[in-house]
Parts: sequence; C-alpha cells; structure tokens
Amino acid sequence: MEPASEQLLEIYTNMVRSRAFEELVISIMPKGKIPAGWMSGVGQEGIVGALSGLREDDYVTYTHRGAYYFLCRGSDPGRILAELYGKRTGYCGGKGGRHLADTKHRLFGKSGTIGGHAPIAVGLATAVQIRGEDSVVMSFFGDGTSNRGTTHESMNLTSVWKLPLIWVCENNGWAGLTPSSMSTAYTDVADLAEAYSIPGRIVDGNDVLEVHEATREAVARARAGAGPSLIELKTYRIREFAEGGWFPTGYRDPEEVEAWKKRDPIERFRAVLLSRGVLTAGQVEEIQQKAVEEMQVAQKFADESEFPPVEDAFTDLYA
Repeated sequence: MEPASEQLLEIYTNMVRSRAFEELVISIMPKGKIPAGWMSGVGQEGIVGALSGLREDDYVTYTHRGAYYFLCRGSDPGRILAELYGKRTGYCGGKGGRHLADTKHRLFGKSGTIGGHAPIAVGLATAVQIRGEDSVVMSFFGDGTSNRGTTHESMNLTSVWKLPLIWVCENNGWAGLTPSSMSTAYTDVADLAEAYSIPGRIVDGNDVLEVHEATREAVARARAGAGPSLIELKTYRIREFAEGGWFPTGYRDPEEVEAWKKRDPIERFRAVLLSRGVLTAGQVEEIQQKAVEEMQVAQKFADESEFPPVEDAFTDLYA
C-alpha cells in the first residue's frame, strides 16, 4: 500500500533535510570544528523510506553513516551538530560525538565497534516482548557488519525468540576500502535470512518507495508477533568513507561513482512526485530553502553553545 500524498511529501522533505544537514557538516569539516569526524550518507537517503513506516514508540539502532535516522525521528539538528562539536548542548553533552543517542526519540545509537549495536537491538526487542508491547525495533547495519559474530548471534536469537525486530542492511558495496566481493562469501546479504529461518528480501535502496513498502511489510509482521525479517538495501555512498581528508582516496573506479550519482535517490523520487502532480516546482524550491534555513539555525545554535566544563569529565561514568 503506497503512502498518501501527505506522507509522500513528508518523506521527500526528510530526504532533502538529510542532504542539507550532510552538506552543512561537509562544509564545516575543513574548519576543524568537528573533532568527532563524520561519515557521510550522501546517496543513501532512500533509507528514509524505511524510517517513515515507524511509530513514535518504536526503537532504532543505526550505523555510523548519515543523519537521516535522527532527522526522521524528530531529533533537533542543532543538538546533533552541537554533539559533533563536543558542546554541552549536544544530545550526550558533547561526550558522544558521532556516537550519539537520542533516547527521547528512541534512538539507541551505534557502538564503538562494528556490529556492537546488534546485541543492543536484541535487548530492546526482548524488553518490548517481555512487556507485552507492540512496538518494534529497526536495526540498521552495513555490509561489512554482516560478517561480524555479534550480528549472526543476534539474528539467530531474534529468530529463536521471535522478537519484533527488523534487520536492515545498508549494502553500499564498500566496507571502508574493501569491496564486498573481497570480504564476503555471498553476493547478497539477504541470503543470510534462510540460515536463520526468517524472511529475507533484496530492495533497490535508492528507490524510496520500494524501501518503504518492503519495510512496511516487515514492520507489520514484527508488530503482529511473527518475528524478525532481514531487508537488504542495495545502495551506494557517493562521498568517501570519511570526511576530513584523513582517509585514503582513489580506491574506487570513478566511473562506478558517476554511475551511482545518476541514481540519486532524491532526484529519482522528486521526478516521480513531479510526474504525479504530488509535488510542484514551487514546492521543490520551498522545501529546499526551508531545509537550508533550518540548518543555518542549527549551525548558529552549535556555534554559540558552550563547551562542557572540565569537571564534567568525571560525570556520566557509571549508570
């Protein structure tokens, strides 16, 4: 079932907002204001289609790339940027950097180790099941993470216990400098689903409507108590592995990058909405301008926020 026109516009708007935040952070990185570094998600905004099918009481664990998770869930871009700056007004008081969490919006972030957040997702789903709620957990991970033991153990347990969890693999073809063909024995991550007796599906990750439909079905299954699913989004990161010039470049074929640029998820979705009359040229300009202005406000907030005092280094050490 395709979303109504209002939700289609919301999805498009969040994709544009995500790109605007990325472009802001990329422009700031050379100025040395973001010690945490940044892994850009430009080109992977089709992920918004997965997030758009969640409720406020659902949970999300995420990868190290992009800001779409936060912006779609309602997080304040100013507080996100302040966290990247290391400011006390950030979501974790400036202590998390890009490893931040927004518990109000049920975003229980990534781990410092690849795949370390998979058990966290299992814990959240177990809590939901024990409490008898109908919330779900959506856990995103990259193709490189599909090789980690924590991922396999977690998938197995969610199947055994029929936990309300949707595994979403953002397969952008590269784990750092390593192409998937050199690091995994399988072509499709979705094939792992069969090993754990759960539904698996491959989706064009740059087609936001296809992403939305696939995850909507998986969410409905999990919410009904039928257990987990695995969805693989075939997508691509347009930018380098990390921003800031500290990571090697030149390891990808330029023609490969250019080919994927032509499949830009935002441009593709915009063309669809314009052809259907859901979106007008005037709205395109308005949405873009509002996104830029929102990020300017976010930057002002982060720039003017204070760093935490030295004594804060000794707080939040234990829970």
